[in-house]
Amino acid sequence: MLDKGQIRDWEGAPETKGEATAPRSIAGRIMEGREAVPTGERVILTPEQVNARKRRGQWLALALFAFVIIVFVLTMSKVGGGLPERM
Repeated sequence: MLDKGQIRDWEGAPETKGEATAPRSIAGRIMEGREAVPTGERVILTPEQVNARKRRGQWLALALFAFVIIVFVLTMSKVGGGLPERM
């Protein structure tokens, strides 16, 4: 939270936590800013979960690479389709 002294051209009063009004619409509730509260909890993955995450990442990388190759091949076949007709 910023204080009045931290902003040069600000003419308002410092904000307090109690002044926040409840949003009236669904969009307001979705876009409402909230501060993160540190809980001190940490997630420790088991070796099986680490391996599963690694395999999932490798499959995603392979799928992305295959998609790029397919798009490249299709693009080249469309662009290069008219070349034999020029002769």
